[in-house]
Amino acid sequence: MALGAIALLFFVGLLSSVVPNIPLVVAMVPLLKEYIVNAGFVGKEILDPNFAGQLPVAVLPLFYAMMYGATLGGNGTLVGASSNIVAAGIAEQHGKRIAFSTFLHYGIPVMLLQLATATLYVSVAFLRG
Repeated sequence: MALGAIALLFFVGLLSSVVPNIPLVVAMVPLLKEYIVNAGFVGKEILDPNFAGQLPVAVLPLFYAMMYGATLGGNGTLVGASSNIVAAGIAEQHGKRIAFSTFLHYGIPVMLLQLATATLYVSVAFLRG
């Protein structure tokens, strides 16, 4: 479970740097549900669109990892989050254009550090034991 959560966090994080995070999560939730059914963690009832039950605590780290990856991954590129685009627009209005490559120079290391920190958090908070 730990390796899956960490891999998912980084995979979704990297995808989120180029794909908007809300559509990415909307697409990933059914895939993640299918995975946990196929892996035998839960029954097929969670695949029902009207499912209103609780997921087992054991699979929650996967969903938290996906959430953190999608949220933090957008910080890596100028187009990864709408707030990045807004900030670049405001900077340009004040005569300070932020080039895509300049944003990458700072954004990618920050994003990787954030994903590593989220990995530690998910590992300690949800995967102990």
